[in-house]
Amino acid sequence: MSNYYALPFFELQKVIFQKLTACEALTNITRKDEWDLGVYDAVDENTPYPYVTISEPYSSPFDTKTSNIETVTFTMHAWWMDNDEYSGKRKVYEMLSASQQALMGRNYSIPGANVLSVTRRDSHVFDDNSPGVKHGILTIQYKVQII
Repeated sequence: MSNYYALPFFELQKVIFQKLTACEALTNITRKDEWDLGVYDAVDENTPYPYVTISEPYSSPFDTKTSNIETVTFTMHAWWMDNDEYSGKRKVYEMLSASQQALMGRNYSIPGANVLSVTRRDSHVFDDNSPGVKHGILTIQYKVQII
């Protein structure tokens, strides 16, 4: 098989975005209005909390003699601002749980690729550098066969 093929970053990120914005448990927490569901590819310093960002894709080849396979990893970040330690972290836990539920299914439809498996690699929650900001991270790994 050829070692030169288009990596499915953009197509996979679009599906991740669709799954997160379709997740009612998540958007019930992050929704600002009917147009802003609180899920972004990138934000600036004026983006109001809470929200989830999709970032940091990376991949590594897992090719065989007959198939082009990539292990693609995406990181989701959940952000919440609350000076109450308990309620702030609890909301981030809920956001990560909802994101995980939305993303763990295998029903991904990506042009030019088949998603063979979906695995949660890790997740954690911590206090961000900004006072009162709670930050959660969820890392999901996809094994994708390029067709």
